[in-house]
Order: sequence, then C-alpha cells, then structure tokens
Amino acid sequence: MKKLAITLLSSALVVTAAAGCAKTDEKKNAGNAPAATTASKEKVELTWWVDARGDVKQVYDDIKAGFEKANPNVKINMVVTPDDKINERISVAANTNEVPDIQQGSFFWPLSYAKKGLLVPLDDIIDKQDFEEKTLKSVSVDNKVYIFPNSTVAIGLLVNKDLFKAKGALDLLPQNMQPWSSEQFLKAAKAVTDPSKQTYGYGLYAGDSGGDQGTHSILWGFGAKTWNEDDTKATLNSPEGVKGLEFLTKLTDEGVVPPGAAGLKATAVFNDMFVQGKLGMAFGNIGNLPTLNKAFAEGNAKKFDVDIVPFPSVDGKSSNTVLFGYGTWMWNTKNEVKMKWAKEFVKFANNPENMGKMTQAESVIVARKSLAKSYEAGTMKSKTIELFKYAGDIGVSVPGYPQTRAAFYPEVQAALTKAKTAQQALDDWVKKSNDIIAASSK
Repeated sequence: MKKLAITLLSSALVVTAAAGCAKTDEKKNAGNAPAATTASKEKVELTWWVDARGDVKQVYDDIKAGFEKANPNVKINMVVTPDDKINERISVAANTNEVPDIQQGSFFWPLSYAKKGLLVPLDDIIDKQDFEEKTLKSVSVDNKVYIFPNSTVAIGLLVNKDLFKAKGALDLLPQNMQPWSSEQFLKAAKAVTDPSKQTYGYGLYAGDSGGDQGTHSILWGFGAKTWNEDDTKATLNSPEGVKGLEFLTKLTDEGVVPPGAAGLKATAVFNDMFVQGKLGMAFGNIGNLPTLNKAFAEGNAKKFDVDIVPFPSVDGKSSNTVLFGYGTWMWNTKNEVKMKWAKEFVKFANNPENMGKMTQAESVIVARKSLAKSYEAGTMKSKTIELFKYAGDIGVSVPGYPQTRAAFYPEVQAALTKAKTAQQALDDWVKKSNDIIAASSK
C-alpha cells in the first residue's frame, strides 16, 4: 500500500487559568487553542509511534514542538516506526503491555484490538460534521470511532496514458471518472498488450498480501462481499465471489497480465513494471506518485503521462474501492494521567491548522471535508476524492484481520495456477478466515 500519507485534525481543549471567564469567550476559543499550560503542573512523558513518510515528517516535528511549547510539563518522545512488520510489532507490544501512549499510522493496523479494550474511543474529540461518513465508519468498531483520521485516499487503477495513446486506444478508458464494465476493462487491457515488448495490459499479481485490496475490489465488482454485515464471518465464497475470481483467471488465460502473475509481488509489479512503462494499468493510488516521479526525475525511468480510473464492475454501472488512510489513535495504557494528556495531544495534533499544513504534500488528501475542497478539479487528488463514494468494507476491524490477509494470497495463487478451482480456493480461504476470527475473538 503504498502509500498515503497522513494529516492531522481536530480542535484542542481550551482550559483557562483565570476563574470567571465568560462562557461566550470559552465557546469562541474552544475550536482553535492548544491545551493550556495552566491545565496541570504534572510532569508527563508520552511515547508517540510514528510511521513518518518523507513528505510529512516535518509536519510531525512541528506538531511535537508546538504542543511541547504550549505544554512545557509534557514531553513527547517521537519514535519512528516504519510499516515493515508493523503488525508483528504491535502484537508483541499489546501482549507484553508495552504499547505506546499514542500511535500514528495506517487505518489497517489497530482496529482489531478495539474489541479487546486496548484502544480508547475518540468520539468526544472529533468534530464529525467535517468528515465523510464512510471515512468515520472505516475507523469505527461497534459504532465508536477509535482512530482520528488524518488523511484518506482511495485505490483505483493507475494508467499509463502514453501506452494507450500509442495504440490509439485512449477511447477505451473510462472518461471523466465514469464507471466501466469488466469486459471494457479486458478490451482495454488487450489493446496495449504486446508480449514481444514485454508490455501487458494489467499488473496482476498474487505473490504477497501487498495490494490485495485491489483483488477484493475486482471481486466486489461482481457483487461479492468479503465479510458479513457485522464483520464476524467471511463470505467471499459466494457465487458472485467465484465469478470474480474466475475473471482474474481469465485475464491470465487471455495473456493480458505478466507471465507468472501468481508468483509476482507488489513491489516488483509497480517498481519494475509499471514505473518502467511495461503496464497499461496497475493497482495504485496517489501514494505511489512520489516513487514514480522520483524515478522520472532521476532518469531511472522514461516519463509518461499517468492518470487514475475506477475499478471495473460486471455491469459497468458502479465501481468499488478501499479507503486507505492514516490517523492517530490512543492505546489504553490504564494510566489516567498519561491518557488525559495523550488525548490533549491527539486533539492538538489533529486540529484544522495542523491538518492544513499537509494539504500540499503530494501523497496526501486531507480527511477534513473543509480542507479537501481546496483541491482543483481534474487533478489526481480531486479524482481520487470521486472514488470515495465507492468504498467497501475490507475488514480492518475483523478479529485477526492481518492473519486473514496472509491466508488470502496463497488461495488466489492456487486459483490462478489452476491448482484449485475458484470455488475451492475461496471455500478454503473462508474456512481458514472463520477459524482465525473464532480464535482471535476469544
């Protein structure tokens, strides 16, 4: 997943030192001021785990400095924790009572711990009217919001428009972010496939769990649902899910995807194929643009015109996507003093001013509606926002979600290589996933 970034939100608590301040003044200032230094004299140290990506690292540094200046009794220990093996790090920390006070990172990481009482609900500090309902739902468990969303991005298909232009096939792509059908998608993929030049229509892969959200989105286009309504059972082995997986197998049969797609990994497909101009379409989002533009700037790849289009659906009337996002959450450390100040920090870090600093970052779409309006029509960011309405449930709150992901791609591999039928592969994954859910729910 590479790689969306982060931005930060909501208002800070105003605590006035002087008794008798008028209530009207309190209301006037409550949305903007940082936590007051006079709120408490207690000395507090908080640990903040951050997945600090290049184009937002300075913003985190500024937030830390701003909060510590306003609250000299509080020290924020920012610990950079890359997303490599982050789920394992979190699992170890949760099981050894070594979780940080605050964490910054992907929506995908923490929500399975909410049902275990290890996260702190944040509904009381989020001004919900400034966020899309689907964004808040994607960070909620049992109707409580556990992650303060900073940035949100939706996946789609990144397109090498120059390949389609060279083949006279630009008209085969959807125009103005309109939905398109699975058969139209296949026709477009065929138009730019040229095995003699090692060029293929779509970058299908199943060698690891990276980007498996794109596989789900294609299956959803056939009417499938990965989970039931309350995220307690896997349901992807429905007739609709089977048709979707059979379509992916058809792509291999038609030769419009790279040879050996079943064993290819996400980084190889994007970095070694799409960036090098060998794919017409690939799973991705604006978080991939820094990598792409860096390769162009350094001369490691020939520059081409890139765009984003929706995932196809069988009837061509809608689309599907998954919301990626970054946010801030609090771990339930059971230390009341630290948790009080951790919540103050979350509010300050995520106020509109701090989030506004992120709006120009290349890989970021801020989660606040009031700030997202600043993106110009026709840009990659504004097009991405158009995808939000198609967001589906990828299952981040499912107990044991990371383990269900790890069990998914071997079954997709088995279907693509014809080691199993699509029905057998999905039946096996559903059984494994439901066993994982049952074990993780204890």
